[in-house]
Amino acid sequence: MDRFAQLRNRPQYEFLKDDVLETMLAEALQDFLLYTNRKEDPGERADSVIIDMAAIKLNMLGAEGSSMVKEGEVTRQWDSLPESLRMKLDAFRRPMFP
Repeated sequence: MDRFAQLRNRPQYEFLKDDVLETMLAEALQDFLLYTNRKEDPGERADSVIIDMAAIKLNMLGAEGSSMVKEGEVTRQWDSLPESLRMKLDAFRRPMFP
């Protein structure tokens, strides 16, 4: 199953427009490549990381630049990347050479 289908299968994204999901997946891939110092997509072995990054981007839509949002009595707070995802990303990271 491709990344788009895996992201679409998550219940909270089932009614979002395709172009929104595609854009978030493309941005997540670019963020992945930048963070890991890669030039090419490593393929299926990076799927879960890239899909999780796209999900984070989708969840933060409308709250860019914020670390906390309060809606009535509900407060949502997040870091830019959860530590568990950062650890997965680090496994793909290549050293930067001058």
